[in-house]
Amino acid sequence: MREKMEGYLRHLGAERRLSPQTLRAYRSDLELFIEFCRRQGVEDPARVDLRLLRRYLAYLQTRGFARTTIARRTAAVRSFFRYLAKKGNLSADPTLALSPPRRERRLPRILSLREIEEAESRCGLQVYRTSLRDMALVELLYATGMRVSELAGLEVKDLDMRRGEVRVLGKGRKERIIPVHQAALQLLRAYMEKERPILAANRDGTGAAGDPLFLSVRGGRLSDRGVRRVVERFFRNLEGGKRVSPHTLRHTFATHLLQGGADLRSVQELLGHVDLSTTQIYTQLSRKKLKEAFFQAHPRA
Repeated sequence: MREKMEGYLRHLGAERRLSPQTLRAYRSDLELFIEFCRRQGVEDPARVDLRLLRRYLAYLQTRGFARTTIARRTAAVRSFFRYLAKKGNLSADPTLALSPPRRERRLPRILSLREIEEAESRCGLQVYRTSLRDMALVELLYATGMRVSELAGLEVKDLDMRRGEVRVLGKGRKERIIPVHQAALQLLRAYMEKERPILAANRDGTGAAGDPLFLSVRGGRLSDRGVRRVVERFFRNLEGGKRVSPHTLRHTFATHLLQGGADLRSVQELLGHVDLSTTQIYTQLSRKKLKEAFFQAHPRA
C-alpha cells in the first residue's frame, strides 16, 4: 500500500500540480491510515473494505481528533482509493459508501477596522529592523485576502506598483490578479526602498532561488511560519488577548468587502475559491452583523 501511496503522491504533484505543503498534508494523512491498516494485518489495498474503513473512523474519534481533522483525513483516503480504482488497481472503490462526519461550520473570527488601525499605530511607533516589512506585509494581507503560502511565494516581479496589482499563484498553481489599494502600495514602496535592500544584503547565497518580495532578517525568503509569526506579533496587544493569524486577515478582507457592498462572485474570484459555497460562509457572518444592528437599532426589537 505504501508503494501505491508514493505513486499517488507523484500523480498529485505532477498532474494536479499541488503545492509541497498540500502534498505533505496528504502524505501525513495517508501514512496514518496505512499504519492503522498494518496493525490490522492489512497491507494490500484490495483487502480494504467498508468495515475496516469504519473502524478507522472510530479509531480517529477515540484519538480525540476534531471533526474537521477527521473529515480531512477521510477525504485523503477516499481520494487515494478513487485514484486506485480509476487506475485499475482495484475492482471497486470501498470508500464509495463511506460517510465522513459532517464538518462544523464555524463562523470565522474577523477584526474590526478600528483594531487594525490601532495595531498599525502601535507598530508605527516602534522602530526595529523589520518595522516597514511587517507593516507592509500585514497591510497586503488585509488588502488582498491572499493565503499565507501565496504571500510567502511572492516575487518582486509579481507586484505591479504602477497598475496597483499583484499576481498570485494559488492552489493548483492557478494564477489570479488582485488589485492593491494605495495604503498598502505606499507601505510596500517604503519597505522596498528603505528596508528590503538592507535585509537583502544579509543574504549569504544559500537562500531560496528567485527574488522574494518579503525577506527574513537573514536575507532569504520569509517562510510561511515566519509570516505567521509576523502577524501574531503585530496584533499581540489586541484588547481581550485575541489571537490573530494570516487567515484571520483573509476572513476580515472577505467580510469587509461584502459588508461594503461587493457581490459574492467578485469576492470568490479575489479569494481564489473554486466553489462558490466556500465563499458563502462570509454571507452568514455578514447576516449576523445585520441582525445585531437590527436588534440594536429597531425601536420594536
